[in-house]
Amino acid sequence: MSLQGRNALVTGGSRGIGRAICLELARQGANVAVNYAGNAQAAEETAAACRELGVQAVTIRADVADAAACEAMVKEVISSFGSLHILVTRDNLALSISEADFDAVLDTNLKGAFCCCKAAYRPMMRQRYGRIINMSSVVGLRGNAGQANYSASKAGLIGLTKSLAKE
Repeated sequence: MSLQGRNALVTGGSRGIGRAICLELARQGANVAVNYAGNAQAAEETAAACRELGVQAVTIRADVADAAACEAMVKEVISSFGSLHILVTRDNLALSISEADFDAVLDTNLKGAFCCCKAAYRPMMRQRYGRIINMSSVVGLRGNAGQANYSASKAGLIGLTKSLAKE
């Protein structure tokens, strides 16, 4: 499959699975915007590795749990590349549950995905093309001891993704 001429935004793209997704998109020919929360160096390393594969790549620092930041991030991608065709959201795992941890995981995993999807939705609809890939987990279907917040966020993400697909 070739993604030549397509432009992708990967949230949490600086390390781990997000980085691997960025690199695979670049291998397939897509220009890549690497979103990160705090590690600019890791994000730039990912972007540089994408550029080495012959595509354009930019880094964008944004808190995906902030709707205004997501809007600005999508606008920056469109400003850099001319359009946005592919959005990939991903997760973070919290190991202990306090009320603050519960809220933080839901903000990142569920609200963050919602804010990014909402920001990308209109531009994709206007251009009559777009793909949104939300990374969930089997834990969202089955649950997991000690991960009630993570499981709840992933179950919510599954429902959000199914609803958006119907829209």
